[in-house]
Amino acid sequence: MRASMPVPRPVCVLALALLTACKREGAPNENNLDAMAATESTAVAQLADPAVLAYAQQQVEQAYKGTTRTPPAAAPKPQKGKKVWIISPGQVGESASIATNAAKEAGELIGWNMTLFDAKLDASMFGTGIRQAIAAKADGVILHAIDCAWVKQPLVEAHAANVKLVAYYALDCDDPSVKGEKLFDATVDFGSQFGSYAELTRAWGAVKADWIIAKTQGNAKVIGFRQDEFSVVKYIREGFDQELAKCKTCEIVKNVDLTLDDFGPKLQQKAQGALLQHPEANAVHVPYDSLMHLGIGAAIVESGRVDRLHVVAGEGYPSNIQLIRDKKGQEAANAYPNVWTGYAAIDTLNSVFHGQRAHDSGIGWKLIDREHNLPPPGKGYEPDQDFRAAYKKAWGVTP
Repeated sequence: MRASMPVPRPVCVLALALLTACKREGAPNENNLDAMAATESTAVAQLADPAVLAYAQQQVEQAYKGTTRTPPAAAPKPQKGKKVWIISPGQVGESASIATNAAKEAGELIGWNMTLFDAKLDASMFGTGIRQAIAAKADGVILHAIDCAWVKQPLVEAHAANVKLVAYYALDCDDPSVKGEKLFDATVDFGSQFGSYAELTRAWGAVKADWIIAKTQGNAKVIGFRQDEFSVVKYIREGFDQELAKCKTCEIVKNVDLTLDDFGPKLQQKAQGALLQHPEANAVHVPYDSLMHLGIGAAIVESGRVDRLHVVAGEGYPSNIQLIRDKKGQEAANAYPNVWTGYAAIDTLNSVFHGQRAHDSGIGWKLIDREHNLPPPGKGYEPDQDFRAAYKKAWGVTP
């Protein structure tokens, strides 16, 4: 039953014991709609499996505490003068710019010549960036959130030119979705506790589903956004969807398909359409933070339903934390320390240059909402660990 829609007489008869505001004839008047919605929501939540609710709340409480670990304490001495390129899918969003800028900063700290290539959200430019790095005689290339499958041939060419390849937030070509051979020399190590990076991203998405289950007391009606062109984003969605499916009184009422080409007005229109088509929705899952600023956030605000939608997005960037603080369409983020990721990418490439395995970076997540872990005004998520000092000490960089 949709709380915002008229309730026909047969439903009133069946629900009379619960919906005392329901009239004997016809639909409820406007003054009683809010009270009916609250009563109906409580009634449905009582049908949710208590074990599912308890499990979701337990996962949420653990995520509030965070999963980060200790940064590496030692590293091989960096070789100065290395030429390294960072390929960004698009610096327009903090989802790329914060980590890539941090990688550039960290590389320069240890004496490398760093070049940041901005593909400007044009997938055809991902490979162009790699080929320009090869032409510039780069020693190494770092890929931000660019799956091997997007740039397989340029990666083959990079190997032929003896260019070392490191990636993060990306899947190699040996991923089951590609069924090929590994082409990255290494990826940033986020720990072995999940078995693979694909499973880590699914677990990250699952926490967001648990937050929504807990917030709606097992009565989630979710609008999700599906960008399966990137394996990482696909696995985030899969983790969310699989976790939500454990709640039999929850459902995804709409998954909105999108691609890079949709960013901007088209994405806002898609989000507006989904919100109009599904007035019963009480939650929204956005796979990563930048999408909030590329159309989804504006659609949520303009819908007039900010106070009725539980919206969880991604990594806890400064502008998204401000949305949470100001109640501008986002309520939570499963935050990731992206500056730390940029530093870890440099540490990983340094290990590759020395023929060594990458260190466990210690990177984890921490769940943020208005009541938990909210950073100071104007700040994004920063972990408790002083990873900058740890890496500088490991690299032998003087303050």
